[in-house]
Amino acid sequence: MSLMYGLLKPIVRKLVKNRVHQEESYEDFVRVSHEIQAKFRFRLPQIRGYEFRDEQIGGFHCIVGHKAGRTPKRALVYFVGGGERRWQLPMKKSMARYMEETDRELFIPLYPLYPDYNIVDEVEMICSLHRRMLERYEAKDIAWLGFSAGADMIMATGRYIVRQGNRLPMPGLMIPVSGCNLSISEESYARMLEIEKRDMMMNAASMKLFPGFYNPGGKYPEYLWGCAAEDDYTGFPRIIMYFGGDEIFAAEAPEYEKAFKRCGVPDYTIHVTPGMFHAYPMFSFLKEGRQGEDEIIGYLKQ
Repeated sequence: MSLMYGLLKPIVRKLVKNRVHQEESYEDFVRVSHEIQAKFRFRLPQIRGYEFRDEQIGGFHCIVGHKAGRTPKRALVYFVGGGERRWQLPMKKSMARYMEETDRELFIPLYPLYPDYNIVDEVEMICSLHRRMLERYEAKDIAWLGFSAGADMIMATGRYIVRQGNRLPMPGLMIPVSGCNLSISEESYARMLEIEKRDMMMNAASMKLFPGFYNPGGKYPEYLWGCAAEDDYTGFPRIIMYFGGDEIFAAEAPEYEKAFKRCGVPDYTIHVTPGMFHAYPMFSFLKEGRQGEDEIIGYLKQ
């Protein structure tokens, strides 16, 4: 454990633990979500040596960037986190690394947010983006990287493509980091109860609240929100999953392992990194996060 991580861990636990998604009602969830979103102001990043533009996808922003003077032949779609209530954009240094070191054009879709939109709106926006990208790139040259809620979007969109009969080509590579599902097995929940003692951000009890917030009344297709033990991953491309060993979502790793085998996914890797926290490769100002980011960039360069 690095010195900075060791210093920050008890502080984050004190400030964040028991405060994530602890609204008492759906009405509170709606109110807090709107308060968060009201603070957001769209602007294109400004990084010296890189060019950015805004591409509209069904009325929603998609930030697209590349190194100035280059025309990349491959692309990376970065699915932001933020609990699907806000857009947690990557740090500028990370954006630059993803563009520079992988020689990929970077796409950051600002997909529709809850509670005014839903999982169907999100997946349809991502599929529209993917169709547009397939006019410029071969499917094998497109990679999807997502953190937290962004990882959920990767998995939901992949399951949607499977359910549609795989008529839309999958990207060449998926890298979901710290994703979760609304439906979990009793075995997964039991593992979450053990892990939450080490988790500095979330409690297992939150999993009981999520369905009421994100799928009120159970009106959206269950396969979109996912159950690792039951979902269909037939036709998924190479997939590399990351979990922090000290986050409750790591409890789902064994279920994904069984599901990928059951569905015949030919090339998968599941990293559960001991001692690490939720979406740790996103926090590259820490030594541990930078190491995770280095690994991911290594996969994207292959």
